[in-house]
Amino acid sequence: MKILKNIIGRILPASAIALTASVAMTSCADENPFIDPAGKDVVYGKVSTRSLTVDINKESAVRSLADRRTRAAAPQTDNFTVDFTKTGEDTPYVSYRYSQMPEIVTLPVGEYTVSAWHGEDLESAWENPRYQGEAPIVVTADDITEMESPIVCRLSNVRVSIDFDPVLLANMSADSKVSVQVGKYGPMEFSKDDTSRSGYFKYDTLSSMLTATFSGNVEGLQSTETKAYNDVAPGKHYRITFRLHQFSDEDPGDINGGITVDANVEVSDMNESLNTDDDILIDDMRPVEKPDEPTPDPSDPAGAAPAITANPGVDLSVVNDAIDGNSYILYVHSDSDAGIKTFDVEIISSTLTPDELRSVGLDSNLNIANTPASMAEGLGGLGLPINVAGQKDVTFDITNFIPMLNALGSGSHEFRITVSDANGTTVKSLKLRSL
Repeated sequence: MKILKNIIGRILPASAIALTASVAMTSCADENPFIDPAGKDVVYGKVSTRSLTVDINKESAVRSLADRRTRAAAPQTDNFTVDFTKTGEDTPYVSYRYSQMPEIVTLPVGEYTVSAWHGEDLESAWENPRYQGEAPIVVTADDITEMESPIVCRLSNVRVSIDFDPVLLANMSADSKVSVQVGKYGPMEFSKDDTSRSGYFKYDTLSSMLTATFSGNVEGLQSTETKAYNDVAPGKHYRITFRLHQFSDEDPGDINGGITVDANVEVSDMNESLNTDDDILIDDMRPVEKPDEPTPDPSDPAGAAPAITANPGVDLSVVNDAIDGNSYILYVHSDSDAGIKTFDVEIISSTLTPDELRSVGLDSNLNIANTPASMAEGLGGLGLPINVAGQKDVTFDITNFIPMLNALGSGSHEFRITVSDANGTTVKSLKLRSL
């Protein structure tokens, strides 16, 4: 018998990763395909894997700018496990590593589920995405059943990432942490050094709540704050950002010192490429939204806060399409004699995540006014300005981000620009969508 196996691996740009493997085979003409291999009085049929195809759903596969640049592959198809499990039974009748699967699989007649999977089915672990998918077949006596339906593998566990707002990061103690639990699984503890990686939790069918508890010393006060998110679902990425909420005289808060820790969550459906920006539940102390209009300094009522405008064709009041070849430039002008004091950029994206940005030396929060050395090279490589404090006119050109956004697939993106000088603060957002 001669077995020919042809495994085709294909990597599409970043968020469009797909792996397709086909197994072709021939059978020896003189072989009786229905002989009972165990010599028992059992009726058998055969399954041909000629058309067996295993796909990793393109939106669910792990994707990385760094991986794409170094041509690193997603999970290789030949490393998947394929199980043949008879209906009503928990244990597979047979299992094969995909690269070692025979051309003909002999099974007792009946209904089966053929499942393919990759990754350990752990309760919780760092960087442990679990992919799985299945397709039904019916094995009949004295017949060869062809596998016709593709097995589409999707992310089946729950991904959680924790991030800290720069202000909180600067004011919290080194031993501060966030403890995360999904249903009955966990907890996993995230420190400030764990913002570049994700925890993966087994989906709990009996409980759909995610809890994230921050604990640490903030500005000299011990703080413990628990946030919860209902209706957690497998295949989704919950990216939770904790921030420092300082209350005003009108909003004194309910703890000593007027300081508390707040949070919000961004939910990305990695299997359907959907994204929603939802607030965590059990949170009646929302941070006040930053204004979109200049807020002059009362000490200088005649002075104009910094102006932020865009090049023709870009509208800061709507969502713009991210089109390769178009220009996306913001112009910042300060009337203050001392020039720009602060220039911060927050990147909020369904696909250009903090993990993605760190892989190219950036962060989701960029300090353009007083740029840290660790970020200067990444910004300069993209043609972005650095250390602009004191300047009166700055051009912030994000055109080089557009190919990255489109390579990562469909998604929504916001570049929230906050600029201040002696006259006040201005906040504007450039909103984009990649298709």
